[in-house]
Amino acid sequence: MKGLPVKSLSHRLPKTERGSLVFAMLILLCAAMVVMFLSFYFQGYRQPYLMKDVVDLSEGWQYSTEGFSPTELATLGTGPQLQSGETMTLSRRLDSEIKDAAILIRANHQAVNVYLDGVPLYLDRDIKPGENPGMALHFIPLPEDYLKKTLQIGLTSPYTLYAGRTSPILLGDIPSLEAYALSHSMRSVILMAMCLLIGMGIIALTLVQALGGIRRPQNLAMGVFAVIWALYYVCTEYIVFQFFAPFWVSALSLGLYFTFQVPLTLYFYFSFQHYKKWLLPAVILHSGFAVTAILLQLTGIMDLPRLLNINNILLIGLAYTIVLAILEGLKKNRLMLLAAPFLILAYGSMLYNFAVFYSRHGIVPYTYKDTYFLLILCVLLYNIQQFFSAYYKGRRESAVLTLQNRLAKESYEQMKSHLREVSGLKHEIKNHLAALQTYLTDGRHEEAKRYLERCSGQVEAVLEAIYHAHFLINAVVGNLLRRAQGLGVKVELDLKAGPLHIADHDLYSLLSNMLDNALEACEAMPGGRERFIRLRMIRQEPYLSITCVNSRADGILRENGNIQTTKRGEGHGYGLWTVEKIADTYDGLVDTDYDESTFTITVALKDNQVKTSGLMG
Repeated sequence: MKGLPVKSLSHRLPKTERGSLVFAMLILLCAAMVVMFLSFYFQGYRQPYLMKDVVDLSEGWQYSTEGFSPTELATLGTGPQLQSGETMTLSRRLDSEIKDAAILIRANHQAVNVYLDGVPLYLDRDIKPGENPGMALHFIPLPEDYLKKTLQIGLTSPYTLYAGRTSPILLGDIPSLEAYALSHSMRSVILMAMCLLIGMGIIALTLVQALGGIRRPQNLAMGVFAVIWALYYVCTEYIVFQFFAPFWVSALSLGLYFTFQVPLTLYFYFSFQHYKKWLLPAVILHSGFAVTAILLQLTGIMDLPRLLNINNILLIGLAYTIVLAILEGLKKNRLMLLAAPFLILAYGSMLYNFAVFYSRHGIVPYTYKDTYFLLILCVLLYNIQQFFSAYYKGRRESAVLTLQNRLAKESYEQMKSHLREVSGLKHEIKNHLAALQTYLTDGRHEEAKRYLERCSGQVEAVLEAIYHAHFLINAVVGNLLRRAQGLGVKVELDLKAGPLHIADHDLYSLLSNMLDNALEACEAMPGGRERFIRLRMIRQEPYLSITCVNSRADGILRENGNIQTTKRGEGHGYGLWTVEKIADTYDGLVDTDYDESTFTITVALKDNQVKTSGLMG
């Protein structure tokens, strides 16, 4: 027995749906290929081809200071607390054999001297007492017979914060060590490029807006912050140590650290709406600290590393900014509601990093760099949303102006037609009055009565031109009457009120949808039945109430107990949805009622403040 033929999915789907499905599958395939390629590509950054032989020498060390016997050091992530100018000597036996071996030492504001079994391998330049030795990266080749010998590294810092501090020490050939340094810097380099792009983009956009008369100093401050943060992002990475002299690495790193908080605080200052004056002390604090620090360094009075001893002043200023940002968010400042959590996260990460730095319980992870990058992304996304919101608002306003111009033109044409009819009627009335006078003079009263009835019909044929003081309502109602006259629909108007704060495009969409639905219902009625529309507009403070009653013949379609439409088939029911959406925008309500011959819809809009639905009719 043969089975029944089964159609494939491609045969069961319509042609357009099959095309969309195939296109979606192509997108997924391309995305998968891109992800696979990027994974392969960045794997080269994580494991460089040249990084063949690298040994981490973080464990197995002893340290000693003058007058004290050697002490075991658990790991290079920790170090003893020493006084400024006190030399710490690290010693370790080298038991890993590598051809053309060298060691990589990262010095953090320390002078470095290296020995192998007491024989000097590298001696740092003579540094005067109190002079800043900077931040340096040392690649020191080892002799061929280094194996089983003791490596000794002397570290001396003029700053108590850095005295006795240790960093990872690596063993390998020079190409492998250089590849390692670049590999561990690439992530920060990529994020630096992103920050620079974002910062310069924000500054350029702010400039364009300023030329157009829109001044947003908070965006300028954020752009400057993003640029400073981009440059600071890589200052603690190996790659910067290779591009700048030790002193300049120190000056750039700490100078940018002391400076970035100025534009950051200014950004919040210009973004505040309620607590701007309260934030002014924090702006003065950060700005004054940054300027003072740079002047002290330039004049040689005090080096930047020494100012880290009073770094808590800056942390207090940031904490004060966070408190005000939270209060500002509670006052319904949308930007602060969005940005404050990221600032709190960044601040918490800074506290953690400084706790590691001061306690020396491990290597400082610098995670706060990533959290501030998230803050920059957050602000960027908010600005993008604001930009497109303003763009579409401008488009809506342009559409409203176009609508106003079109309705004004229609009203003007209607008025011209009306005046022509009135002018013609005025001329004819003279003739009619002369004819009536003749009938009455001759005593032909019945003929005069019939003649007068015919004249009255001509007068009624001239429609009113002014129905409401509001131009838009007047134009919509005029359009309704012209269409209704052609369909034989009787229209009754009771327009005793008008809008105060309702946006023109919302009012147009509301009236147009209500009256279009009413006219379509009347048009669908069979001949011989009365067709009518009654439109009423009154105020019941603070609401504007609009009621439309129309005759009908079609049935009412319901879904889940709610009226959907009186028309069958797809593509209907959007008019009522638009009316409900506009009512929701103005904190209003929509009430519908019907019987066998009529349909009634009442819309109440809260008309005491300016709002907009964003809908166009």
